[in-house]
Amino acid sequence: MIVKKIKNTKAEKPKAWQIGDLVDYIRYPHNRNPQEKIEYAGGRGFLSATHTGQKMEMIALARESAHSNMPVQHWMFSWQESEQPAREQVEELVDVFLERMGLTGHQTVYGLHYDTDNYHLHIAVNRMNPDSGKVVQPHRGFDIREAHKIVAFIEHKQGWAGEENSMYAVLEDGELVRRRTAREIKPRQAALDFEHATGEKSAQRIAQERGHSAIKNAKSWAELHEKLAAVGLRFEKKGSGAIIFVGEIAVKASSVDRAFSMGKLCKKLGDFEEGNYSDALEKIASEPVSSVNLEEWKAYQKEFTGVPKKAGAGESIGLVHMKERHRFERKRALSRLARYGLPVLNIARHCLMAQQRAERRSLRSGRKKARGGKPRFETWLRTQGLFQQADRWRHRAAWEQARHTPSPVQRPEKGAEVMREITEFRKYAVAVNADRYRVTCIKMDEDGSKKTFILDKKGGMTRGFSPGELEAHMPEMLRFQRRGENIYYTPLSDDRHHILIDDMTRESLKRLQEDGFRPAVVLESSPGNYQCLLTIPKLGTEFDRDVGNRITERLNREYGDKKLCGCIHPHRAPGFENRKPKHRREDGGYPQVKLLFAERRECGKALALARRIDHEYAEAAEKRKAERRIFPMSDFRPGDPAAAYYAHLENIRSHLTIEDYSRVDAMIALRMRSNGHSRESVEETIRICAPTIRDSQTGRNWQRYAERTVNYAFGPAGDRDLERNARYRELWGKVEGKEEKEQRIWMK
Repeated sequence: MIVKKIKNTKAEKPKAWQIGDLVDYIRYPHNRNPQEKIEYAGGRGFLSATHTGQKMEMIALARESAHSNMPVQHWMFSWQESEQPAREQVEELVDVFLERMGLTGHQTVYGLHYDTDNYHLHIAVNRMNPDSGKVVQPHRGFDIREAHKIVAFIEHKQGWAGEENSMYAVLEDGELVRRRTAREIKPRQAALDFEHATGEKSAQRIAQERGHSAIKNAKSWAELHEKLAAVGLRFEKKGSGAIIFVGEIAVKASSVDRAFSMGKLCKKLGDFEEGNYSDALEKIASEPVSSVNLEEWKAYQKEFTGVPKKAGAGESIGLVHMKERHRFERKRALSRLARYGLPVLNIARHCLMAQQRAERRSLRSGRKKARGGKPRFETWLRTQGLFQQADRWRHRAAWEQARHTPSPVQRPEKGAEVMREITEFRKYAVAVNADRYRVTCIKMDEDGSKKTFILDKKGGMTRGFSPGELEAHMPEMLRFQRRGENIYYTPLSDDRHHILIDDMTRESLKRLQEDGFRPAVVLESSPGNYQCLLTIPKLGTEFDRDVGNRITERLNREYGDKKLCGCIHPHRAPGFENRKPKHRREDGGYPQVKLLFAERRECGKALALARRIDHEYAEAAEKRKAERRIFPMSDFRPGDPAAAYYAHLENIRSHLTIEDYSRVDAMIALRMRSNGHSRESVEETIRICAPTIRDSQTGRNWQRYAERTVNYAFGPAGDRDLERNARYRELWGKVEGKEEKEQRIWMK
């Protein structure tokens, strides 16, 4: 998801024309671009409900701002390809945007457009406060930074895929953090100018290439000096700072990396220690900075061999020594004259600085004359008549990028690729014989994180595609794959189970077949890793769902993935690529999911197992029904906390198999809190009623137990669970007869 603040490019137009044109575009984009359509639109902060009325209101309020040429801002939020926001999600985004920008209650017009593969939301907001009449400046002008924070918050809350280079991210605990980007170490501009002029590496670049890792990884000063000497460099202290000598050229250590200042290195390595360098370090020869025009550069260097080169980003040893001597002279002279007062000191300081400046100028002038006027490399190329090479050198960055960019992978024609995938799907669909297929796209990052999108999901619901509908979406699925996503199918049927056994080896697959199980489909999801699907009819009992889950759990525990326990589970789509980072080949490609076997059939042994499990569930249900404790509900009045406790208990029993009564008490306490019962009332109810539903009531302090249960229901954990289960609050009220009670009161 990305956000843009659209600049106003028609400032010369009247304010009313600009606002009217913007609002018309947001509401009716097809009038400007027939391909652009409106999915959803809305408005905030207006008295009028019509488009024309809202437009005139925004224009009238904007005209009152005498100090702002355009108080209306235009923002755009864009989702990634294949992401489709629902209306509720758009409204939520607008809520968050206005709140975090400090523009709640301001006139706002917004519209969700789509003209490409990306849905995008346009927002026009009037910064003029309708109550105070003042123009609000969101976040004192740093509104773009806040907009990026909004994007991170919405991505986290609504589950959208984030951009690779996004500025902010929200952690799992809800904390907003700034992304840390890898800092590129490159020479400064003076060194880059030297490299462009001469075609050779600057001293700063050589120091970065040879000495950066040595300084960064050094554990002591002795190790630092030793490693630098090994690559022909020398590290010395200069005043309160540090320099690195590359041959005779001195480079500031902090220019190699900001972390290499003397202060930071001393914090890391302790007090500075001098190094023992040999008097004659290896002379560093000139190195080309680019492979462009390499032969011409060698000829250029050969022609001007013996001509002293410019120091570039560094300084000569003579100049360094001169500066040290000048510093000592200033210190000595000023200390002698300090007793004569500030006026004398100022005169002396001025005269001494002028004298030293002239001396440095004279030294630099002598070095310039000694250079003999060595021309720039590009100029030399043009004097040799090599105009094409000169232009290539000027634009070498683009030239190098083109040379080092690998040629695109040759893919088959789109039409042929689509037909190949459709053919593969038809073989698979005939064998599976499912009513519908859910299509899931998952992008897996190197750090193990996943971003999931369900293709057939609309309005928060997913029912799956029919085989014909899935084939129509095949080009879109191929586009997702090229974007780096993994494609999964989930077969869905009303009267059949499709049992997935995942993560199988060749040995476990062979053992499954030897044990009498007959899969309808066998897939090789990656080299040496297999998946298979068993099809069996549903038995038509109330335990169908539990039976399917139990079979899946048993078979995977025996032959496949021991963690898989759900019957309705996605598997890799045959014909598509397994784009897990660990499966990436040396050539950059990925293994294809192969359809090894496909035949329409039902597994008789799995069906027999299903009937046995169904029988076990039926027996267990009868046993629970026989042992079910009957509670004297007639002893309690409607609205009584004890009656509410037993009502919730019966409701939970009808949906769940109770194994942990402590967990049931916690659920009841949370429900009672939601329905308005006080903390004291819930605590007393748990203390009295909890022992009655257990076979043994001894050996427990029920008062302490009730306090712990209530502390959960009315504490932070209970707050989170209430928020997570907010959609069930109305149902919990009906369990206690809350709705009927309110109706009786109203009728009276």
